[in-house]
Amino acid sequence: MANIIQIDSLRPGTSEKKFIDFSSLTKSKRQLPEGLIAPAIEETPKELAVEHAAEPIKSLEDINRISTYLLAKERYRDYMLFIVGINFGLRVSDLLQLRFSDLINPDLSFKTTFPILEKKTKTTRKVQKNRYISINDAVMEAVTLYLQHNQCNLNDYLFRSESNRTAGDDKPMSRVSVDRILKEIGADLHLNIRISTHSLRKTFGYHQMLMSNNDPRKLLLLQKIFGHSSSTQTLDYIGITEEEVEDAYLKLNLGSRKHYLIDSSIGEAAI
Repeated sequence: MANIIQIDSLRPGTSEKKFIDFSSLTKSKRQLPEGLIAPAIEETPKELAVEHAAEPIKSLEDINRISTYLLAKERYRDYMLFIVGINFGLRVSDLLQLRFSDLINPDLSFKTTFPILEKKTKTTRKVQKNRYISINDAVMEAVTLYLQHNQCNLNDYLFRSESNRTAGDDKPMSRVSVDRILKEIGADLHLNIRISTHSLRKTFGYHQMLMSNNDPRKLLLLQKIFGHSSSTQTLDYIGITEEEVEDAYLKLNLGSRKHYLIDSSIGEAAI
């Protein structure tokens, strides 16, 4: 297929010929050359469903940006909330009920694992089972950093409400406060995702799959952790299905020199 194709001018009433250099379009990726198409004359409304579902934070760079942002502002509680949230994969209702004693032994050593009876599990399952959470280095570092800057007791809530703390009450943050904090972070850092409390849990699941190189066994494990009825539901929940649909479109390229058989181990003779 030729790299340069001659076409009639886009300007009516002229005999001028124009050429499209497809190699230049490839180099500039999705940016069309200036003047190739006229701007819209008026807005044309299009009916679309409103997207509500929270998304995981898929970019490790974005995760690091959020961490750096919170640390730079010395927001150690919010930093701990973010790190614990994306490493434990709990619903925010369970996350906010954690106490320091869940993570730390009376001798002030960190536990390796601790049990939790999730609220939703407690109300929806006939046979109640604990979920066991393991505490990794990232969580220990975030909790230690918080304790270095705040006076706490082992029986205190991990994520205390600042207003209640000032009044001397030991009460956890509200779900609304967590959601507001996350949305403010997303806006300040211009994160191009729909972020809410569910994003913490979804981020945990997404990066578990990424870390395992999409191992089917890890998918079954996540299905069990999240209490989903199918692995399809789990993939959709953590945003993997959405990525696969996008890849299905972007990698097909039928009619192009860059179709899906190029750089593929599949041969036409085998089809």
